[in-house]
Amino acid sequence: MITNSAADIIERLIEGGLEEKYARIILALCGQPPMKASEIGKLVSISRMDAYNSLKKLKEMGLVMATLDKPMRFTGLTVEDVFRQLIKKEEANVRRLQQHLDEMSSHSVIINESVNYANEPLFSVIKDRHSIYATIENLVQESEHRVWMMLSRWGILHMMRSGIIDSIKESLDRGVELKILADIDPKTIRFYEELDSRIEIRHLENQSQMGFYVDEDVGIQIVHSDSNPTGRGKDDTALLIESQDYMLAQLELLKVQWNGGVDFTAAKARIVDGLITEPLKLSLGDGSFYKRLRGLISNNTGPGFTNAILRRPGEPLTLGISAASLGQLGVDMSDILRTVGQRIGQELALELRDETDDKEFWNKLTKQWSDLGMGEISFDSIPPNVVTVNDSKNCERDPAFGSVLCHMDEGVLEGILNERYGFDATASESMCTSRGQDHCLFEIAINGIKPHTD
Repeated sequence: MITNSAADIIERLIEGGLEEKYARIILALCGQPPMKASEIGKLVSISRMDAYNSLKKLKEMGLVMATLDKPMRFTGLTVEDVFRQLIKKEEANVRRLQQHLDEMSSHSVIINESVNYANEPLFSVIKDRHSIYATIENLVQESEHRVWMMLSRWGILHMMRSGIIDSIKESLDRGVELKILADIDPKTIRFYEELDSRIEIRHLENQSQMGFYVDEDVGIQIVHSDSNPTGRGKDDTALLIESQDYMLAQLELLKVQWNGGVDFTAAKARIVDGLITEPLKLSLGDGSFYKRLRGLISNNTGPGFTNAILRRPGEPLTLGISAASLGQLGVDMSDILRTVGQRIGQELALELRDETDDKEFWNKLTKQWSDLGMGEISFDSIPPNVVTVNDSKNCERDPAFGSVLCHMDEGVLEGILNERYGFDATASESMCTSRGQDHCLFEIAINGIKPHTD
């Protein structure tokens, strides 16, 4: 008598034409009472839905039986009976093939017309983000020459959370060219930095289209995506397109958009490092204000950053020309300093762009504010409606000019809120040490409407 191990029986069933999953289910059912699909799934380590679909297929093949219970229960055959069923199925297939051969031989079948389906466009709808990116992953794995990717503002997040990254690396190793045209956001730029350096990336502002195009043959156009960047994408929808005419037209459009994009290195400098800044209403010089500010602070013993910029030891607070004289020339120092402050605030927020937790962001910002000699900052909520600054020396050392300097603090707050949240915010100082108060208090208005405060 030969004793077969479970592994040996599974291997024999696989040789008989069954998938390994089906073989494991058949073996798990042997000698067992009727069981639910969920119970069988646990026995063979597959999901309940996978178990149910597999059992349904095995039932159609006559290899398992189902009861009429609700929920339905399944029971198996003996291993010997399973092999007998497989033999009968193979014998039936052989008889069917022999019949086809005999009919074709007796009638001397001649094929006089070839059918070519290659140029027929095919369109398929794919639902659910997981299914969409699984399909994209398969296409990238099969790519031979070039893959184009168009990513909207949050598209890189969806891509990084899928298994497509490994497929991309394998394609690059095979010599496939990969290009990404994306709307790069300060909050997502670090994900692009993590990509393989062999991928060519360009930034196109307000690029909202999402698509993946492979070898001028096939493309996936995402037609609906969850607006929540952290959502699960159950309602995401994409169109799988296999059409040479469509792909040729799409790639021509891609090339035009690509030429209008900005190289990733330049885009990164403009977005993050402040080395290529958007034009300001006032010409304030190039480069990072925040970096220069830190340098000034490290070499200055004054109590506040506005003093560090505007004052030298033993020098009157004039920038070489009095504020009154500048006013007579039509130069409003308040506007200039507010604009400088906004730029510094944006850079402060960008430096902490990787901090996703709002509470931790403001905790770190509080420390940065103090380190810059701007006093001790506190706020009523996150994001704040009211900001209080204690121990700020920017105003009290020269009350006549101090209130002008405080506009820089207002600008810093506006820049932080704009960069972090996209708020069109206005900060207004309602209390100031230059007017005899012991602290500065700023009220924040968003979109022209001041939030309610107690």
